[in-house]
Amino acid sequence: MAMRISTIQTFNNGVNGLQRNYANVTRTQEQISSGKRILTPADDPVASVRLQQLEQQQTQLKQYSENLTAAKNSLTQEETTLNSVNNVLQRVRELTVQAGGGALSGEDRKAIAKELSEREGELLNLTNSRNARGEYLFSGFLGKTEPFIRNPDGTYSYRGDEGQRSLQIASSTTVAINDNGDRLFQNVTNANRVQRDAGVSNPALPTPPLPGTTIAPVPAADQRVFMSPGLVEDSDLFNSAFRGGEPYSLAFVDGKNFRIYDGAGADVTSEIPGNGKIDPLANGGNVINFRGMRFQLDVVLKPGDNPLDLDNLLADTTTPGLPGPGTHSFTLQATPTAFAVTRGSTNTSGALINGGSVVNQATFDAQFPTSGVLLRFTDDTNYEVYSQPVGANSTPISTGTVTGPYPATLTLYGAQFSLSGPAAVGGGDEFNVQPQFQEQRSILNTIARLRQSLESSPTSPVGNLAIRDEVNIALKNLDNGMGQVLEVQTEIGARMNMIDTTEIDNEDVTLVNKAIQADLGELDYAEALSRLSFQTVILEAAQQSYVKISGLNLFNQLR
Repeated sequence: MAMRISTIQTFNNGVNGLQRNYANVTRTQEQISSGKRILTPADDPVASVRLQQLEQQQTQLKQYSENLTAAKNSLTQEETTLNSVNNVLQRVRELTVQAGGGALSGEDRKAIAKELSEREGELLNLTNSRNARGEYLFSGFLGKTEPFIRNPDGTYSYRGDEGQRSLQIASSTTVAINDNGDRLFQNVTNANRVQRDAGVSNPALPTPPLPGTTIAPVPAADQRVFMSPGLVEDSDLFNSAFRGGEPYSLAFVDGKNFRIYDGAGADVTSEIPGNGKIDPLANGGNVINFRGMRFQLDVVLKPGDNPLDLDNLLADTTTPGLPGPGTHSFTLQATPTAFAVTRGSTNTSGALINGGSVVNQATFDAQFPTSGVLLRFTDDTNYEVYSQPVGANSTPISTGTVTGPYPATLTLYGAQFSLSGPAAVGGGDEFNVQPQFQEQRSILNTIARLRQSLESSPTSPVGNLAIRDEVNIALKNLDNGMGQVLEVQTEIGARMNMIDTTEIDNEDVTLVNKAIQADLGELDYAEALSRLSFQTVILEAAQQSYVKISGLNLFNQLR
């Protein structure tokens, strides 16, 4: 059966063939000019999807690279600042050792205090350093809040938080880019946590053999034995053993023997190396190590005293083996939490909040914010309590009312204070209350305390002992503070190493990403040029064929 092909069909087929061949040539030319194998998703749907995924990954890698640069810059600045802090602390330590010299006069110590004052100010400036964006380095999340301020009484308070900013530097890796001042400079282990009182009535002696007998202190004017505040040498032992038996009583039995009784009256002298034997006048013979604490006893003789007759000078031996009337004695117990209270700069009333003592330890430990609180009076008697630090969106954690007669008692979460008078009638008075925990003492407060001692140092033997004790406390706390800064510097070094490693890993991933993108999307020029040549020949042949075929018709066969 014959098939007839119409003229129009012949023309259409020819035109379609020309267009198809021309499109192939044009597409190949576009590939060559762009260098891309895939011009539209239809060219290779699977490869197109994969290329989009790789492009998204490349965008993430670019952001990670920017984050790595920002993190490295931030940590480099922090490390530089901490190096300066270490230099200042090292100089402060040298001055502290110098201040402990026994041959120094009061003027010499005041001269040292002047340089300490300069170093103290320098350290304050360093702790309040800013980064390139104008944010404070050591204020945690509160980059716009000055972290350390000096209170009117010369102490220092931390106003930042305990936050630590971080950046993502890889798909599953983040790095901290700052450290808060609370950890670095504020919560430094304090070696001075025990208060000792001389010339104060002490707890009862053990029941046998003298039930109800008490240790009678010598008058202050007759005091010849002086005891150092004590240094915490072992925090774990101090917390587990010393705190459980306070208050303790130390009393001399004779010139070279003393006894220690715990709060229940039990004799615990056997826990001390030497079992209560001591030679206060011998070099190194006056040290007491007890339940994580290290004390030092010193004898300051008065004119006319016989150094060979310490029995009569230090203890009454009316009852052999037991302290009698007029015994040199001390009470030892952990120093309670103190409070730093500051008035708001815009307060319009003359009201003051004074004192501050913990009256319910359990409530205080469980509820009082460690960062402190802000009292904001809404009128003359009602107030709101905010947890520090206080921001624009902070909400009260409690409310209260205090009324006269004044001074009136004000209780906050187990701590009791005294309000001197009514607040402003229209409200607006504010008071910042910050607990000063004895377990920690900030580096700035350690330096300030030593400076103040040197500025007012008496030149008497007792005054020299007091300076020696303050120097020992400062040295121990400075070492703790420098160790804490060094620990953070070590962590910064580890973070910098991680940044360097991540940077290399990200660069490797970027290279692999680009290689895969090249394999999937880039054009093979040799193959494309060969194909273009072939497609051009086909197009030219098709054009010539079309011309000849289109010229064929039946009229050419008529004669």
